[in-house]
Amino acid sequence: MGQDYGLDPGEYGVGDDEELEEGAEGLELTEEDASALFKDLLDDFHINPYTPWDKVIEAGQIVEDDRYTVLSNMKSRREIWNDWSREKIRLLKEQREKEEKKDPRIPYLAFLQTKATPKLYWPEFRRKYMKEPEMRHTKLPDKEREKWYREYINRLKLPESTLKSDLVSMLKSIPLRTLNRSTSMNALPSNILTDIRFISVRQSVRDPMTETYISALPEAPEDSDILPEDAVAVLKQKQDKERRKALADRQMQAQREKRRAREAIDRGKGAMRQEEHEIELAMKVGKEGLLSYMEGEEQP
Repeated sequence: MGQDYGLDPGEYGVGDDEELEEGAEGLELTEEDASALFKDLLDDFHINPYTPWDKVIEAGQIVEDDRYTVLSNMKSRREIWNDWSREKIRLLKEQREKEEKKDPRIPYLAFLQTKATPKLYWPEFRRKYMKEPEMRHTKLPDKEREKWYREYINRLKLPESTLKSDLVSMLKSIPLRTLNRSTSMNALPSNILTDIRFISVRQSVRDPMTETYISALPEAPEDSDILPEDAVAVLKQKQDKERRKALADRQMQAQREKRRAREAIDRGKGAMRQEEHEIELAMKVGKEGLLSYMEGEEQP
């Protein structure tokens, strides 16, 4: 009878030993694919790897994405987050060190922002910090260091509104292939880090402004500069990500279909129980009516 209501065998009372038809449970992701999908999720939302896990969950961005559920519990998510954040921090550190070796202005300007003050003239500043590695880099002439110092000190005398306006103008001048939505605050391009307009704004003001600006940018254009030796690796990475996304979409669709099927099953079972009850009631009434008729016939 259950089949009359769209129920499959096993959905209305088959025994435990009977096999159900294959295909009802949907597609299963491998553990590797599920982990990679969760990392893709963190990448796509440009999560800061230095942010504590509890803060990431509290923000709620990733929770609304279907890929959040590819890992079945919070312990698994935290473990993958830990792996992802450690690897991201390592890569960011390597990238930053590589950029600093290539361009000594990056560490020097960062040093100015933390140490330079209008209370010190250049000779005093130079004498005070002459043993610091940022002041001894052979690829940055002393005259260049002095020029940057004086320019920075002069800019500190400007109104903050002017400094903020200059920062926005500088950010807008950076091409999209260099500064885009995928850019991490922890790995800004060198043409930003070496611009005096960037370090002239207090970090507590500058970083939120820069982060907000980046979040409103589109992704990098498809024709962004990629070194030939990296092209194959980038293409494979993109294809792997698309495959994992397709698998996740199919799994989520299968889960939605299962939920709809369960709802249909519940409705079918309810209708079946109702019909069985009505049949039982009709049989009871019919039996009682027949007995009453027979008893009437037996009376003289």
